[in-house]
Amino acid sequence: MQRPLQRLLRALPTSWHSSMQNLAQSGASYSSSSFSSDVTGLKWVFLGPPGVGKGTYASRIAAALDVPHIAAGDLVRAEIKSGSALGKQMQAIVNQGQLLPDEVVIRALQQRLGQGHEAGERGFILDGFPRSVPQAEQLSCITDIQLALNMSVRHEVLVQKCCGRRICKHCGKNYNVADIHLPAEAGQPEIIMPPLSPPHECAPHLETREDDTPEVVLTRLQVYNAAAAPVEDYYKQHGLLLDFEITGGIPETMPRLMDALDPYIRAAAAGNGSEQDAAVVG
Repeated sequence: MQRPLQRLLRALPTSWHSSMQNLAQSGASYSSSSFSSDVTGLKWVFLGPPGVGKGTYASRIAAALDVPHIAAGDLVRAEIKSGSALGKQMQAIVNQGQLLPDEVVIRALQQRLGQGHEAGERGFILDGFPRSVPQAEQLSCITDIQLALNMSVRHEVLVQKCCGRRICKHCGKNYNVADIHLPAEAGQPEIIMPPLSPPHECAPHLETREDDTPEVVLTRLQVYNAAAAPVEDYYKQHGLLLDFEITGGIPETMPRLMDALDPYIRAAAAGNGSEQDAAVVG
């Protein structure tokens, strides 16, 4: 088994190792000849509705490929917490109950990519941004996006997943108590997603987000869909969109996803993404 897949196995719980080993045996393994010195210049964005699991999959794949996972929301929160001039500007806007302007978020992202370039990072996986065509256009001005992975799952599954989210107020870890099993119907595949149950010590301390109700979740999905369609079209027109439907839990989905990403990983390994990233720090 080659080194990138070994890193992926280390990023997954032991119970998932057999699924990833099956992936390697199925012909989707990564050879040293195609992966040389790890990935160079991998620049991806993960799209998808709230609750689809963008952050979960982005963080695990980024760890496996040795590139940073940049979550736009975390980036903003970290900038505010740092007390920098940009962070203070963000805090002032947030305190007024306003949304951060695109140019402020882009500035934070450009700063983060510049720091990564100087540190020798070999690319990134970004989630939570862009959420509009103007944001996508501004992003293309500071870096060369190579892939927009558009993750989806049936709406009824998203509602159950969002309403099943729990956080341990003691340790801060996230869990999901939803036990989802939808039969195949009308050409749609069967979906089985077991719960991500908390350990015994966390069970008494679980909290539910106040806005994780069916009504609020459906409203969020409607708002997302209205804004997301133009972004998907933007990346489709540029030949960068890869649609991926989630039909199972992480153990079943991760091998399928890595298989779908395999040609893009190989392309990144064979290419050189340093030229346009150099503009980020200019």
